Amino acid sequence: MPTKNPFDKAARYVVRMDPVGFLTWALKLPADAFTFHRWLDVRNVPFPDGDDRTGDTVAEVGRTNDGGRPWAVAVEFQVEPDARMFGRLLNYLSGIWLAHKPDAERGSRFEIGGIVVNLTGRGNATRDCDWPAAGLRTTMLCREINAEDLSAAALLGEIESGSRPRGLLPWVALMTGGGDADTVEWWKRLADAEPTHRVRATYGAMARVLADAAGRHPLWTKSLKRWNMRESPTVNGWIEEGRVEGRVEGRVEGRVEGQQQGRQEGRLELLEAQLTTKFGQLPPGTMDRLRALPDEQLKAASIRFVTAATLADLGL
Repeated sequence: MPTKNPFDKAARYVVRMDPVGFLTWALKLPADAFTFHRWLDVRNVPFPDGDDRTGDTVAEVGRTNDGGRPWAVAVEFQVEPDARMFGRLLNYLSGIWLAHKPDAERGSRFEIGGIVVNLTGRGNATRDCDWPAAGLRTTMLCREINAEDLSAAALLGEIESGSRPRGLLPWVALMTGGGDADTVEWWKRLADAEPTHRVRATYGAMARVLADAAGRHPLWTKSLKRWNMRESPTVNGWIEEGRVEGRVEGRVEGRVEGQQQGRQEGRLELLEAQLTTKFGQLPPGTMDRLRALPDEQLKAASIRFVTAATLADLGL
């Protein structure tokens, strides 16, 4: 899945604005559980099957309760879930482990881990390939965040109370409730508390780009009209490249409908991979029945998959 798009760029920019704030939120850890050292330069480790890009979101952190043991934590963003993410991330992390060391000591290596953020849809990048009788096991447990499963109101409440930083504000546009006018007004009140005009404008610019990924561009653009998005040099550059303007300014209702159809196809592809992995070859007609389901029922089937013991449990 290509990574060179305005949504990926915006997400990466937001993370780099406040790495500690993002990592504590994404990993569900207190700030004193780790020390953020730097972003590793992993340009020599390309992400498998993706466009060449600068690997600018691999964090080097030290685990506080383990003597500062060094970890390399890769943060990856997907506009929509990729059913191959387990293999791609496993390949990427192994490349980082082989190519990078925390110091010059012989045998020194990073502990490695990954965070996957799905801007839309629900992913399943974690795998536990276990064959006890054969003594074989390959496991990769990553922290996976599905933005649509998170509550915009909950995050805004945490930011308002001071328990979360304002640097997380742009993510609200992707969350449940992020398409409500009242949520946007609450968001604006909290963003207005940011004393630095440039940072405040950047929050608005990033939120507007991410809102477009969730099909919420009209609401956020109208609500943030008084915010000067062009004052963000980053977004201004994207607009000049035509990456944002072509998607945003020229969007019409037919394109939104096409985007929604594309998301449904993505969910079907992901669910097919999940079902095949769990139950083996699918009976004839299974995918045809899934394609006939309305979008909401398809989402429900994706959720039931986690606890389903048989295909019959999914009504298939």
